[in-house]
Amino acid sequence: MISKEVIEKNKSKLIETSEKYGVLTPSLLEFLGEDLFTAPASTSLDMYGAYPGGLLEHIFVASKYAVNVNGLLPKGLQQPIPSILKCTILSQIGKVFLFKPNESEWHRKNLGKMYEFNDQLVSMRVGERSAFYCSKFGVELTEEEYQTIVNSDKGDDDLQAKYHSTPLAQVVKQGFELAIFEQKHG
Repeated sequence: MISKEVIEKNKSKLIETSEKYGVLTPSLLEFLGEDLFTAPASTSLDMYGAYPGGLLEHIFVASKYAVNVNGLLPKGLQQPIPSILKCTILSQIGKVFLFKPNESEWHRKNLGKMYEFNDQLVSMRVGERSAFYCSKFGVELTEEEYQTIVNSDKGDDDLQAKYHSTPLAQVVKQGFELAIFEQKHG
């Protein structure tokens, strides 16, 4: 759990980053509203970020790792920091309305299942929903940024995403994998 003060601090940090790097359009920010700042990152305590504000916290940790991974690459493979930050933020906005509080006290208390999926939404992967929101609300993306967002939550069983992703997609994916590792084990 994080405090309301940390949620407000993260809100300010996201808005500042978005303005600096041109991430969220005003219409996308308005559509996502306060839910963007209070959304969880996952459903269960045994995962990561299953609490109000967990999504932004997860995005910031992943962004830190993605930028650091990028710095380890040879100059010819390094990606522009604005694109990395844009993709780490935008690839997760599909989670904003995806979860709703679990009404079952037994599931929350005994299983740590704090949220459940919002069945009112059309079924899409998070990356697909994120890209949909971007297109609907006027976020301009390069082909590489689009591919990165759409493939951000695809596993190794998707061979197209695994073997044909751009360096940007690989950097962002590594950032998220390291963030999940830290949040589950750190």
